[in-house]
Amino acid sequence: MRLQLLAVLLGSTYAMAGCTSGTAPNTHHQGGPGAPTHPAGNLGFQIIGLAGRPFGLNVAATGGLLVTEQDLNQLAYLDSLGGSAGNFAVGRDPGDVVATSTGTAFVSGFNDGSVSVVDLPTNTIRQVVHVSRNNAYRLALSKDESRLYVTSADGHLYTMNTASHVVTDSVSLLVFDGLTIDHAGTTLYATASGTVWRIDAPGLTTARQASLGCAARDVALATDDSEVYVACEDGSIAVLDPSSLSTKAVISPPGAAPFGLAVSPDNAQLYVASSLTHTLTIIDRATRTVVKTLVLAGTPRRVVFNKLGTKAYVSNEGNWIDVIE
Repeated sequence: MRLQLLAVLLGSTYAMAGCTSGTAPNTHHQGGPGAPTHPAGNLGFQIIGLAGRPFGLNVAATGGLLVTEQDLNQLAYLDSLGGSAGNFAVGRDPGDVVATSTGTAFVSGFNDGSVSVVDLPTNTIRQVVHVSRNNAYRLALSKDESRLYVTSADGHLYTMNTASHVVTDSVSLLVFDGLTIDHAGTTLYATASGTVWRIDAPGLTTARQASLGCAARDVALATDDSEVYVACEDGSIAVLDPSSLSTKAVISPPGAAPFGLAVSPDNAQLYVASSLTHTLTIIDRATRTVVKTLVLAGTPRRVVFNKLGTKAYVSNEGNWIDVIE
């Protein structure tokens, strides 16, 4: 049964709290038509009608949204306004989703170790691959989209060939919570249990690791790969050198418990979702100061931007997606 979804304008339902710890103006990036930008930072509307606790989130090449629903073991495929483009039965407790430029989506199953391969143009499940006996969690695609990297709570990082859907390699790194790949497609960054790793891909060899001494969750890169950001759920964001993994700075937004991270396409801002404090914090990258704090209801998890950065989307286990404009 296809789920009918609605977009609801946000009026007084939510409170918006400005944060006085930063002075950077919250303005759009100045560039020509089609230049990357960032949202103005206002709660625009809410996509409702999702009933399975949305968690993993990504934007397809078409601009549509890919949302994992944990309780329904389902991937919802929506248009940018929340209309349903398809629903797919995937692995148990789906936690992450990525998609190729040609419309193949990969969805991890946290409770069954699976990766579901979804063909979006034909609305079909192509295959379900069991990567691990225990679980599969965070996902990242190589630059040429030929390899899918998968973390697992069994302490391994796996590589799957995206054409044959065969697991070709794995390494024991205790990786689990966060995973991202640089824009050259040669280096992975992963987090777990207070540790961050820099991993040479595709060989999966550890180039560097560093202990952060915090509850490390998500990891993100500046769009020019000049900095690595790690969400520490005990109240801070660690700013790291991408080569040495040495700490360049620690940002401690008031009232935040960082979980999900994303850098705006213009490289100007860092969006931080805090599940425990129900907030979204917008940080100016250059000054490392808080531009604005939005108070959300529910349990915000992951953050993604559309291609140009005019909108940001936040998955929320309260069964909706917050749209920031």
